[in-house]
This record gives sequence, structure tokens and C-alpha cells, in this order.
Amino acid sequence: MIPAKSPLRPAALRRSWMFVPGMDAGAQAAALASGADALVADLEEFTAPGDRPAARVRIAALFPRCRAEGVVAAVRVNKLDEDGLADLRGIMPGAPDAVFLPHAESAAQIVALDQAISALEAELGLPAGSTEIVPTLESALGVLRAYDILTASPRVSACLLAAEDLTASLGAERGKDGIELHHLRARFLVDCTAAGVLPIDCPFNYRDMPALEADLRWARRLGLKSKCATVAEQVPMIHAVFTPAPDEVAAAHDCVSRHEAQRAGRNDAERIDPPTYNTARRLLARHYQFERWAAERRAQAVPQQGDSE
Repeated sequence: MIPAKSPLRPAALRRSWMFVPGMDAGAQAAALASGADALVADLEEFTAPGDRPAARVRIAALFPRCRAEGVVAAVRVNKLDEDGLADLRGIMPGAPDAVFLPHAESAAQIVALDQAISALEAELGLPAGSTEIVPTLESALGVLRAYDILTASPRVSACLLAAEDLTASLGAERGKDGIELHHLRARFLVDCTAAGVLPIDCPFNYRDMPALEADLRWARRLGLKSKCATVAEQVPMIHAVFTPAPDEVAAAHDCVSRHEAQRAGRNDAERIDPPTYNTARRLLARHYQFERWAAERRAQAVPQQGDSE
């Protein structure tokens, strides 16, 4: 009997997606301890083919631990024409919240994954449609077809932009400043926004925290609010940048008050330009989303995962 799923953190508030190897219990424990919003157990790149049968069992058992701590439980399977169907058969008894599909390049791949998940949900007694799909764009062709991929199934809740494979597809040179991917990250945001899904920004694969913060600040300025991570130590920084801080909230309140006083005819009010006012309103709206979610989780007595960090 599959236990019922507890309410999930809304996709818009999933700031960090921590990827871990399918067979590494230590990395999985560290990921849970990091306070990541979502844990993605990987059966593709981070798990050797010979270890996949055992890893599927381990991952299915990991999902209830994730849910007990309020963490979104996800898995990255292999492509369906490789080990993907066997991966699904092995992990679906654990009722994953989301399934990542690597190397997505066509809507047909998403439709096929949707059908395979639907069959297993019915067989295992899981609520129909309860398992989300998260495609990963890792090639120029995948990026070109992004909107079709993202709208191929109502299960698609988010999408991940890759870094290393995508850079290789383009023949670009990698650097800590990320300039080589800036144009694609901007395009990716537009495609995901148009499709109504969460854009998960590419991982920062350098162990340089100041450079990570600069990368996150650029991403936030652009409009991105979610990041993939492969190093647990990056999670607090991701949350710090993608969560409105108390001083930012206070400044936004002050900005809105001054602008409204200005509109009311108080000529002594400091001039607040419309773009600044609108940015402040968006920050407050996101802050209130976190506040409402934290209150809902407290009412359910589910441990928080650093919403105020």
C-alpha cells in the first residue's frame, strides 16, 4: 500500500534542487541535512549501469524520508530507450513527486514518459497525474524545441537547463562568470514562463562561493528563482539569494509606501520611479508566498526547510 502524499512545496517556491548519486547514502543524507527544497536522486550520470538495480530500491526507500522532512522527492531516470523504463518500474513504488528526463529533444519523449508513468500510477494505486515530469534540456536541439517539450504534457511542472552537456553541444568555452550560457539562460526563462513551468537554472560546477553568489545575483536579476546544485554547501547561498531577506522586505515596504504617498499628491515624498516600485511589489509578492507556505506547513506540523534563510 502506497502512503498518501502530503501537500508539496509549490513549484514557484522550490529554490534548490540537490542532485545526489543513487547509491551514495552519505551524499543523500548530506543533501537532506542541507535544507534543500528538493532532492533529486540520479540514476543516469551519477549511477553506474551495474549499480542501477540496487540504486532503484534505495531511491524508492529514500522518498518517504524526503517527504517526512518536507522535501520534494525526485529522481532522474535514464532515457526511455535505454534504462529509463526499468528505472521507472523500480522507483515508482516509492511514489516520487517528480521524474526528471535527461536529454529531452522532442515532445514525443515527454508523451511517452507520461504514458509510462500513468500506467504505473494505475498499477500501484497512486493518484492519477500525481507524478510531475521535469525535462532536462542538454542540447541545441532541445533548447530550440523547448516550448513544444514543455507543453507536451500537463505533468510538466518545471524544466532544467543543463550546463556541461549543453556547453559541449555548442562547442563553447566554460568559465566561472558563465558568459557563454547567459543568452541561453535568458531564452530558457522566456520559454518556461510562456509555458507556465518553473525554470531551474543550470548548476554552477565550480567550488568558488563568491563566484557562485555573483552567478546567482545575475540569475535573480534576470528573473530566475530556482537552481540545480550538486554540492550541498551551495544550498544556503542559493536560498539566501532566492529568498527575500528581511532588510529587502523592509526596503520594499518603504518603497511602496513612498510611491503611494507620491501618487496621493504628497510632493514632499521622495520620488520613486515606476520600475523601482514594480520591482518592490514583485519582491513583496514573493515574500508573501513564502509566508503563506510557512504558515501552512506550521499548521500541518511539518518541519520547515529554511524559508527565512
